[in-house]
Amino acid sequence: MELKWLDDYVALIETGSFSAAAQRRHVSQPAFSRRIRMLEDWLGVTLIDRSRKPLQLTSVARDNQPAILDLVSRIYEFRAMLKSASLDSGGITIAAQHTLAASYMPEFLALLRRLDPNQSFRIRSENRAESVAMLMRGEAEVLLTYETPALPCHVPAQFALRQALGRDDLVLVAAPALHRRLRRVAEGDPVPMLCFPPESFFGQVLRAEALPALMRRQQVVVRCISEFAMGLRELALGGEGAVWLPTSLIRQDLERGALLRLGSLASPVAMDVVVFFAMLGGGPAERLRREFLLHRGAAAPDASATR
Repeated sequence: MELKWLDDYVALIETGSFSAAAQRRHVSQPAFSRRIRMLEDWLGVTLIDRSRKPLQLTSVARDNQPAILDLVSRIYEFRAMLKSASLDSGGITIAAQHTLAASYMPEFLALLRRLDPNQSFRIRSENRAESVAMLMRGEAEVLLTYETPALPCHVPAQFALRQALGRDDLVLVAAPALHRRLRRVAEGDPVPMLCFPPESFFGQVLRAEALPALMRRQQVVVRCISEFAMGLRELALGGEGAVWLPTSLIRQDLERGALLRLGSLASPVAMDVVVFFAMLGGGPAERLRREFLLHRGAAAPDASATR
């Protein structure tokens, strides 16, 4: 039995016609019909009632159609799983803070692929604490994360090479209708807010650098708390409240006016986007680290001197 015979049969079920199915499978209709007969011979049952027009399935084919479709799907899922496991075994794991995985990762990954076109990567999206822990435990070779002067990652220099990639700002934004009301809000009046948990990275940054000043000026009414910036963004787009979000995550929303800055209530909070490369001896991770340093025009440290 050949897998293409099952693919042919699926095409026949979906199109309901030998000619249309043969066209989809890029074979002549006689060749397609022969392959369906070979599948029937291998199964030992008749699938198509050729005495009736238009195309009709036999009762055994109708009764077992869900099982056949599920079998084909499982075969391809199994093949994909094996391929994925093969790639993971030789790949480089990148631990990334949730928001950066959604906003900054495509650009960063494109750069890494230019530096090492044949290298495979596995992306692990986690909160910052867990991302750093993955690097420290040796479960990731690369860490993409945020830092601020008050909240560094505390990754030892002898353990990983740190490189700043750029800056991202947390900006206070609101949907247009709410923005019109809040941009002229009187001191002491309520401001509906969408907030990060105090223990989260963004929550710690905002409570250290922005939220206290707003709370001294306004009556902050917390409408929702979530550690996921993407979820808070959706709520903000729906007008549920004002929220601080990374500029990289909402750049398109700002450009099209779906979200507007509330600069009158709070200034942006700057964050550094940084990458850490584990100082591993040899292998694809070290090669990628050296290629990255050459691209950045930085001198590669002597790894043997730091271990």
